Amino acid sequence: MDELIDRRRLLTGGAAVAMAAVTTGAAKAANPDYPTATGTWGAKISTDNYVEIQQLYAHYCHAVDTGNTEALEQCWTKDGEMTRGYGPGQANANRTATSGYGMGRAMGGGGGSRHMYTNLVVTKTPEGAKCSVYLLLYTATTTPPTFVEVAIMDDTLVKTSEGWKFKKRVVWRDDDDMSPFRPKQGGPGAAPAPNTPDMPKPR
Repeated sequence: MDELIDRRRLLTGGAAVAMAAVTTGAAKAANPDYPTATGTWGAKISTDNYVEIQQLYAHYCHAVDTGNTEALEQCWTKDGEMTRGYGPGQANANRTATSGYGMGRAMGGGGGSRHMYTNLVVTKTPEGAKCSVYLLLYTATTTPPTFVEVAIMDDTLVKTSEGWKFKKRVVWRDDDDMSPFRPKQGGPGAAPAPNTPDMPKPR
């Protein structure tokens, strides 16, 4: 567990706040590797900058979903890096960051996905901004479209002469064993099991 926490610190770049959890009545320190933008109030950016950042995310989605490699490159700094999401059972995978700027060409520019970003939280930093957003990902290459994954994007942005761009991204899938955001199974808010009194019986 300590090794996993150390690896999380490396991936999130050290941007963290301490949180507390209560288990069986005793207060325990929770994983501190919680990006500052996610669910916490921080230094605010201007409304204009917030709207520009929203547009960056929207342009990114359209570019990657339509396979527009040139437009996707415009969303990243040339030295931008991305660590992709990992599914269950891959806690010990080699999570080497790859080029964000070159991701479109690496993907082959096929498109066909449908990225939906929600709940964008932006915190001002000396270098630019720390952002966190929920991802709901579908593929439109099937009929009907097929759900692929849920994740939290942990992003670092900088403002250049060409506008806001992604500098670093870490994708934390909800089913990633190493994710600091992985939902607790069966915890508060979990859906009731099928055929319980809280759900209608199949007809």
